[in-house]
Amino acid sequence: MNTSALAPVLDVDRLSVRGAGANGPVILPFTKISDNVFVAPESARLTDAQYASYKAGNLYVNVHSAKNPGGEIRAQIVGR
Repeated sequence: MNTSALAPVLDVDRLSVRGAGANGPVILPFTKISDNVFVAPESARLTDAQYASYKAGNLYVNVHSAKNPGGEIRAQIVGR
């Protein structure tokens, strides 16, 4: 994920499970590999339950910046 269009990004900390407007547990941490570029581990796989959450639109990613350490952007991921 590339966050170059945002203010200086501190981290993209996780892929989490929960519906829109609610916080959930981290299921997949991301690692910063260069300025504004974050990746999931190459071996990362969703469990069957996590995949069902993805299909239901209940996964999200948080992007944190110095300006908004609690969350600059929350992107709800909707599976098809």
